[in-house]
Amino acid sequence: MKMFVRVAEKGSFSSAARFFGLTPSAVSRQISQLEDELGARLFQRTTRKQSLTEAGETFLQHARRIIADLEEARLAVHRLTDVPVGSLHVATEADFAIAFVAPILPVFVKQYPLVQLHLTMGTSTMDLVDSGIDLAIRVGYLDDSSLIARKIAVNSSLVCASPAYLEEYGKPSHPDELARHNCLSFRTKPGKNYWSFKTNDSSLDVSISGCLNVNSLMFLREAAVAGLGIVMIPRWMVGDELNDGKLTPVLENFALEPPSTPVHAVFAHNRHLAPKVRAFVDFLAERMGKL
Repeated sequence: MKMFVRVAEKGSFSSAARFFGLTPSAVSRQISQLEDELGARLFQRTTRKQSLTEAGETFLQHARRIIADLEEARLAVHRLTDVPVGSLHVATEADFAIAFVAPILPVFVKQYPLVQLHLTMGTSTMDLVDSGIDLAIRVGYLDDSSLIARKIAVNSSLVCASPAYLEEYGKPSHPDELARHNCLSFRTKPGKNYWSFKTNDSSLDVSISGCLNVNSLMFLREAAVAGLGIVMIPRWMVGDELNDGKLTPVLENFALEPPSTPVHAVFAHNRHLAPKVRAFVDFLAERMGKL
């Protein structure tokens, strides 16, 4: 098509041949093949000049527009490979999204104004491919999967309670003392509940109980702030509450077991990873590293 436009504009096969580095006969064969495909003659051929037929004039108008559209499409794809732009569908747990992602979104939107974020929140593990999700943020150890995962942070937890609760019931100095405290737990499965600590070179599993088992970290945090009991909770969930003195760490001298859990960005594949995805993952990783 480009060869046809060149011949039409210059009026000769030889000019197009020089431009494309071909022989005039090769250009002539290409034009003849195009005419055969279209079922119409595009040029009136003479020994001195090639002039367009009516069909050729019509085809030239469309050809120029098609070539321009193709070039614009190529530039658009090129821009997509360089600049984060477009719709970004992210799936993550509601607690993580509200407590960590929401506060930093204004900075991300300002930094990447061409990205439109679609956030799906829930506790279940969604199928990325079937749901059209670009990436998922998952806290904890991953099951075996064909998905591609990048660890963006490690999540550490702590045991804490409100100053009012500790003033009324006392501050435990050893994990064994948790047995006499109201321990609020994050639960997704029935059964006995244990908090594990590392003491010297061994692990200590402490059976805990209390008036509240819940599958929402935000609910757990608010219950602790209200003075209901002691909680084990991720640090990213209670950063502001610790800074404001609404919650106080306890059992700081006893490391939790495991000491941390990973936070992963999970993709369906990593070939030609879109800049919008890479930008969001890098953004989260940088800020989670500061926790």
